[in-house]
Amino acid sequence: MPMNHLKYRFFPFLTWLKSYNMQDFGKDALAGLTVAVVLIPQSMAYAMLAGLPPVFGLYAAGITPLIAGLWGSLRQLATGPIAIMSLLVLTTLTPFADPGSREYIELSYVLAFMVGGFYIFLGVCRMGIVMAYLSHSSVQGFTAAAALIIIGTQLPHFLGISVGSNEYIFPMFMEIISKIPELNPPTLGLGLLSFFIISIIKKYHKTLPAGLIALVLATSILIFFRLDQHGVVIVGKVHKGLPYFHIPGVSFELLSRLFGPVVVISLVSFAEAYAVGKSIAVQTKQKVDVNQELIGQGLANLIGSFFQSYPVSGSFSRTAINYAAGAKTGISSVVSSFIVIISLLFLTPLFTYIPRTALAALVIHAVLLLFNPSQVFKLWKMNRHDGIAAITVFVLGLIAKPDYALLIGVIMSLMFFLWKTMHPRVVRITKDPERNMFLNGDAYNKPSCPQILHLRSDSEIYFGNAEFLMEHMLNQLDRQTGPVKFILLDFQAVGFIDITGIDELRIFMEDTQERGVQTAFVSVHIPVMNIYKSSGLINEIDPVYIFDKRGTALSSLFSRIDHDYCRNSCPYKLFNECSSLK
Repeated sequence: MPMNHLKYRFFPFLTWLKSYNMQDFGKDALAGLTVAVVLIPQSMAYAMLAGLPPVFGLYAAGITPLIAGLWGSLRQLATGPIAIMSLLVLTTLTPFADPGSREYIELSYVLAFMVGGFYIFLGVCRMGIVMAYLSHSSVQGFTAAAALIIIGTQLPHFLGISVGSNEYIFPMFMEIISKIPELNPPTLGLGLLSFFIISIIKKYHKTLPAGLIALVLATSILIFFRLDQHGVVIVGKVHKGLPYFHIPGVSFELLSRLFGPVVVISLVSFAEAYAVGKSIAVQTKQKVDVNQELIGQGLANLIGSFFQSYPVSGSFSRTAINYAAGAKTGISSVVSSFIVIISLLFLTPLFTYIPRTALAALVIHAVLLLFNPSQVFKLWKMNRHDGIAAITVFVLGLIAKPDYALLIGVIMSLMFFLWKTMHPRVVRITKDPERNMFLNGDAYNKPSCPQILHLRSDSEIYFGNAEFLMEHMLNQLDRQTGPVKFILLDFQAVGFIDITGIDELRIFMEDTQERGVQTAFVSVHIPVMNIYKSSGLINEIDPVYIFDKRGTALSSLFSRIDHDYCRNSCPYKLFNECSSLK
């Protein structure tokens, strides 16, 4: 492998850094600053959602954007703490330790280490294709359920009440409702004020850092009225300084117990990150490498785990802000990281009096955008299978663990996919003489030539669908009322056939022969024809009934049908040749 290729493989940022200039840096610096202003309050809020002290959100935001920005493929993708990932960290680790405890914090490093390792494994092995198994419908249902669960976890902070730890949403909401008489009015008032400030700014001044402004105002009000002395819980002292180097306490037992959740966390968080990053890459005409992005996200999590970071991924909202602010490359993420690091070194005293209810308001406002039931109903209208998968994942996400729900969604999507491939569509092709074009006879309610049945299979033929496909085509033949002489199989969409398909096709040809119908083929691709030859099936087909083009096939077959029937009994004039007989 050439040295240059190796250099760019291990240091992908060199591909765009060689043409980097000060104008690009100016745009990246401004975008990085803009994202950092949003990242700092969000990272603290999401750490709280993950069951961690807020400072650990800053630790995650300090190192991971830098790594992902340089080693990832999506240049505008803003990596760091996100809501969905934080929720999954909470639901995964709560059975192992109490949120916020030293053991729980240590487990969050292990989780980041494992997520990073899993990403890197997929990327290095060029297995980005596995993302295709996480269907859009499953992610939609999961996201909607996760949004409600996240809101449930934040309501106690928002209302100023204490509740026990609940794995499931309905007991959680029931306990919250039972504790409403105990809510703290100043806490609720400050939370509502923060929520409305964020909402108004987002609506009328989208370019302003709504979350930061809300936190500054809420903190100022708390300090002025000394609301911390009236039951309003504050963040408290935030440790000043950078995270220290720490090797996660990984053991074989932990690896085995956390592996399942790690797979789910990795897939769902990367699906969200990759979707938003790819949509922006299309607009900027970037070449997207899913495997390189997996490596970038993997390195961010793996290296971050050694510096007290919990699992992170690409943020939908911050990526949109980064792109809108004019980011050109991953340097914008590097700038964001440095601003967070500066905050950790010099600005942590300013975070002490931030009300937790204001952070909860920030999280609730962010995830409300994720709760979109109309999308689920839209999926139902477009495709029932997608709708069923989305609704199932949504309901299971609420009554069971979210990661289990997503796993079931993946299994359902695979089952629907298999069902679809096992029941391929067979189209009856006919000609519309008025428009002089071939079309789907059943869809347009158009008749076929009584003596030539033209069928097209829209799928590969393999052991899972071969028997169904042949039976379906025989049923089509048996439903014809005219004296069918030929059945023309259009294999234009058939790119593969296995030995089971060959055997079933051989039986099909025998069955049609018994009915006095000759089987003909058109548009058979070379790989399929090679299988015909190697299996010996080609020796059972008369060469005059194998055609390259549809027009040639129909003209040839027309010359062999019963022309007396055409003159005296056929009510149709489908082909040009029909006119010469009537």
